[in-house]
Amino acid sequence: MAESNKKILVVDDSTLERELLIEILKGSGIKNEFLQAKSGEHAIEVLGRNHKEIAIILLDWQMPEMTGLEFMEGVVKVPAVSKVPIVMVTASGSEENKKQARQVNPNLAGYVVKPYEPEVLVEAIKPYIL
Repeated sequence: MAESNKKILVVDDSTLERELLIEILKGSGIKNEFLQAKSGEHAIEVLGRNHKEIAIILLDWQMPEMTGLEFMEGVVKVPAVSKVPIVMVTASGSEENKKQARQVNPNLAGYVVKPYEPEVLVEAIKPYIL
């Protein structure tokens, strides 16, 4: 895959989940730089500093304090960052949750349910990083 200067922001309260996801993507040949955030609040800071360089956000739903859904609600209201594609990567796989996520963000780029096959994750983000 082509080298890209566009960064991938991984937002998950679990360090292990973030590192696993990044290893899977690197192992699939994705050479983008990765940024990490351990919470919705942290993700807002990282996004604020780097929004011009972020190609896509991989977002967990279930996090303490600010959920992924709450983070996304905020992002879609800010013109400077509202166009950054978001893929939910979450254990919340119910149809109701998927519907709720799409109501909050009609432009949701994807919804990947944990545990996922590496190919499913790669296919979900490929259009946004190449």
